[in-house]
Amino acid sequence: MNSLLALGAKAATMCVALICGILTTRLILGDAGVEAYALFTLLASLPSLLAFTDLGAGAVVVNSVATSDDIRTDRTVLAQLTTVGRILLGFAGATMAVNLTMLLTGAWSLVLGSAGDLPQASLAAFFCVMVFAFGVPVGIWVRIMLGLRRNHITILLQGLLSPLTLLGVWLILQSDAEAADSFIAIASFTASLFVSVIGLLITARLTRPLVNRAASRVLLPGRFPGSRVMDVGWPMLAQLITYPIAVSSHRFVLAQWGTPAEVAEYGVAGQVFFALNGLVMAAGVALWPLFANRRHKGELKRGPFALSAVFATCVGVATGVLWMAGPWIFGFITDGELDVARATIAAFGAMIGLIAAVYPLGMFIMDKPGIRFQVIPTLTMAICSLGLGILLAGPLGTAGPPLGTAVAVAVCQVVPFSIYIVRHRDRLLGREAATADAPDERHGASV
Repeated sequence: MNSLLALGAKAATMCVALICGILTTRLILGDAGVEAYALFTLLASLPSLLAFTDLGAGAVVVNSVATSDDIRTDRTVLAQLTTVGRILLGFAGATMAVNLTMLLTGAWSLVLGSAGDLPQASLAAFFCVMVFAFGVPVGIWVRIMLGLRRNHITILLQGLLSPLTLLGVWLILQSDAEAADSFIAIASFTASLFVSVIGLLITARLTRPLVNRAASRVLLPGRFPGSRVMDVGWPMLAQLITYPIAVSSHRFVLAQWGTPAEVAEYGVAGQVFFALNGLVMAAGVALWPLFANRRHKGELKRGPFALSAVFATCVGVATGVLWMAGPWIFGFITDGELDVARATIAAFGAMIGLIAAVYPLGMFIMDKPGIRFQVIPTLTMAICSLGLGILLAGPLGTAGPPLGTAVAVAVCQVVPFSIYIVRHRDRLLGREAATADAPDERHGASV
């Protein structure tokens, strides 16, 4: 039921996001040009490169909240949340320090590549990351909501991002300030911070007094010791850094080995396909607490393979529609300023389709042994994806990086995950625990 609510919420917000995204793209391309849009899409992707803000420890919060009888009074959940809050504060501080260093040393110019030729592009990147860093500690609300199986609330709140970004972009473009075109992306970061603050306030109210108590203890480690979280955090961190390496790096690969037009083409195609991926992710991530809760209760009866096939098939159908209607759809989005090749559409479809197939498989093995198992396959996938993306960016252009990721996901995740699930089926369905707790039929006693 919660998965369906999340899917419905994502479908509704995706429509709003697509409309606002199209208007934002047309607004930037029409008023500022292709180069400004390339910089905008590059900077707006920076948060996805830093998706590991909690160092993986947030997975502990999700699992403990999902299995707690009463999170309002659960001391274990409180201790874990306090510890994760300290990790988030530390990450935010480190991000600010690195960001300042990159500005002073000129490293931002190197990272932005061909998309950073606009005036004061490095300064724009600096301010964007600073706003992002302020929002890092606030982002804990997403993990709590996921554990509560109220991911639909998270999705609905995050649905405000696109309208707020559109409003911010419009306001910036109305400004006559010097180099205003370079600072368009800050609208996206400000919108994200605003939504996170609202989300945290709602989460604190729903879990009162959990969040308030944890916040009051975060800065007092001597008085309120935390809890062990990195036994799951380190393996989870290895997984969290794979998406930035494998997918979020695509724009930066194209910025180094391609042209601003190719970065912009990737951004336009990604606007549609990543919205589709968001729909898949909403339904997929909602399976995590569902599987965990049912396994805990001994109610998990079947594996995830049918769901995996359904996820991939849905993406395949959507890709077919985009393949046929792509020239008209993307022509409308860009107002004729950019062309999105059919090869790019096919490569994106293959990548998102295989990522969709992985979601049910990965969420099914999110217990502690499963999380640890996923480390090597996911890291291998990320390294292979980055390498293939760099190799293919030259000869294939925009289609190269997503095609490389598609191959890496199939070989390094879909196949190993499937084999692992078959080999450990009894444990993952909770049958081993049930057998251990069952009475010994010969003696009528508990084993």
